Amino acid sequence: MNGFHNIDLHIHSCYSEDGEYTPAKLVQMCMGAGVTIMAIADHNCVKGSQEAVEIARHEHLRCYPAVEIDCTYQNTNFHVLGYDIQLESPDFEAIEQNVRRQCADASKERLRLINRMGFTLTETELKAITAGGYWSEHWTGEAFAEALLKNEKYLGSGILRPYREGGDRNDNPYVNFYWDYCSQGKPCYVGMTFPDMRDVIGIIHRNGGKSVLAHPGVNLQGNFERIDQLISLGLKGIEVYSSYHTPETARWFLNKAEQFGLFVTRGSDFHGKTKPMVQPGCCGTDKVS
Repeated sequence: MNGFHNIDLHIHSCYSEDGEYTPAKLVQMCMGAGVTIMAIADHNCVKGSQEAVEIARHEHLRCYPAVEIDCTYQNTNFHVLGYDIQLESPDFEAIEQNVRRQCADASKERLRLINRMGFTLTETELKAITAGGYWSEHWTGEAFAEALLKNEKYLGSGILRPYREGGDRNDNPYVNFYWDYCSQGKPCYVGMTFPDMRDVIGIIHRNGGKSVLAHPGVNLQGNFERIDQLISLGLKGIEVYSSYHTPETARWFLNKAEQFGLFVTRGSDFHGKTKPMVQPGCCGTDKVS
């Protein structure tokens, strides 16, 4: 499975609530990194992919239409990637609007829970972080981390120490704070109503696409065998090579893909400042033997 280092099928643009760069900038960054086959797969939004596909065409860069959709299965949150989808389908606009309707209330509740830990962040501080963004009304865990870490009032905070220079969670501090405090099961998690994974797989396939389970080593941590249940729902592929996966994790999911006859994808999950240690084309190791 070596020899495809020019592929990155999981990149986020400013049309993701935690993405930084425009689609045009990402096309240029991919070209500079030697990536010749790419996909912008934004969270619950296809507008970045629409722009990138057109821009890449003029640059003679292959760009697949894509999206990453939040969904649930048996009360657990997952991300499913859709490739080669019909970007103009109203199905994807409906998915975006479902999330957007819940953003403001969820963000305010997240602020309440964060402040309950001893902070005094304000809505004004968070709006300054997200101002001008496509999802400006959505304050993600990463946005909270950025606001907290930039605020001099909290330089002595023990909670934030691991995310500062020299801390053991400093490699990607914003997203690590999200995983530690705002992801499912953590103290500042705020639930939102996402579609069932079976419905998401159906939507992707109905719109001519292929469904792929994103970074399974994260969402299935501690229970990899559960992927058999997910595959039975109709998934067509697994994101085996990811910046999240160790060689051992990649090998485990590669074996699963081969066992069930699924195709394999490779993606960095690049966001920009949210994950400074991840760059386009950086998808972990491809050497899993």
